[in-house]
Amino acid sequence: MRSTELNAFKKEAIETINRIETENSNLFELKWFPDTASMRFKSDYLNNVRPQVIVLGNDIPAEIIYAVCDNPFYILGGSLGTAHWADELTPRDTDPFSRSSLGWLINPEFDIANDALIVTAVSSDSRRKLISILQRAGRKVAAMDIPPMSATLNNTNYYKDQLITLAEKIGKHTGKHLTGRNLRNAVKKVVRAHRFWHRFQTISHTASGFISDEAVLLVEQCMYFADSLDEWMIHVSRLIGELDELNRRFMMTQKDQPKVIVLGSPIVFPNYKVPQLIASAGMRIAAVADSLSLEADLAVSGSKRLISSERLLDQIVSDHLRATSSGARVNNEGLFSYFLHLVRELHPDGIVCHILKGQIEYDFELPYIEKAAEEADIPVFRLETDYQYQDVEQLRIRMEAFGEMLTQKIIVKRKVKRSA
Repeated sequence: MRSTELNAFKKEAIETINRIETENSNLFELKWFPDTASMRFKSDYLNNVRPQVIVLGNDIPAEIIYAVCDNPFYILGGSLGTAHWADELTPRDTDPFSRSSLGWLINPEFDIANDALIVTAVSSDSRRKLISILQRAGRKVAAMDIPPMSATLNNTNYYKDQLITLAEKIGKHTGKHLTGRNLRNAVKKVVRAHRFWHRFQTISHTASGFISDEAVLLVEQCMYFADSLDEWMIHVSRLIGELDELNRRFMMTQKDQPKVIVLGSPIVFPNYKVPQLIASAGMRIAAVADSLSLEADLAVSGSKRLISSERLLDQIVSDHLRATSSGARVNNEGLFSYFLHLVRELHPDGIVCHILKGQIEYDFELPYIEKAAEEADIPVFRLETDYQYQDVEQLRIRMEAFGEMLTQKIIVKRKVKRSA
């Protein structure tokens, strides 16, 4: 590999981290999160880390993963550098997540998958092809299917069997098996982590004047990037305390900026150009509705399911089959319901639908989202992009026009209210 290729891989992360640290220099407790994310782009770490289990995406319930593996290594895509490394392995129009994930796992610079079992769900045709390429390259892969329809009895039983079979494969590799005790402990850990996620979501909205949207995304995604979920909880708890203290001491007046909900394809570190564009257009992100945030919110609602291990497993199956956001689903009711919940709770000024090129499964949901947004008088902006940066200026012009429209809409509403 040419040194320029490796330097570009590192530079991508460094530029994002430098921007986040500069914009949030007032937050002492934030430092751990950029350090944690940047570790994945350092040669020493990548040449020495030996994960037992690598998880592609977050389609598989975290409770099952943690029941049979102490420290899973999640890969969520996000890197243009690793996507380039997969150029010769995939067609040109392969979606960025698949290409980036493949580049993380097969490249001449480091080999994090040498001793690992790669775990994933077959949630799209691209994912199926990805599994085949990894197996041909000699990687150990354990995959599971996700039923395309909602929770009928047959689908529920099939999904449960898939989860149990996958857990058995992982347990055989790690030596940690799916017992009642392990499942119960995993549920407690995941629920606790997702409660911290939810608390951070709440405080980051009320303290938005002290933390940028990119920093909020980074903190949340470090739940997947950290080597230890327990360590992430310690540091996010400290950051929550710092933001709460800043809120109480200074009570900063929030800028009257348009608030938008971002939904669709997950925006993953280090490729944060979408929140950059939103910020440059004078808007703030009120919430993100994607598979990552839906998973975290789902575990909060399931916090009372500490019952017998069999019923606990049934509850995990029921909750995730009902609400999971996956490209394998014919109708993605989980993501749509979560979007409606956020609209009712946050009253956003606009909706930004983020579509990664090739992930057309999110486009199938767009007509339902547009109809619901129209009924609520909320403008929708569809943004299709990939991990390249060549389209930034063109997107910036469109995003600024959208932001200006939302601003004018807010001004008109304010005038109408005053004259009433």
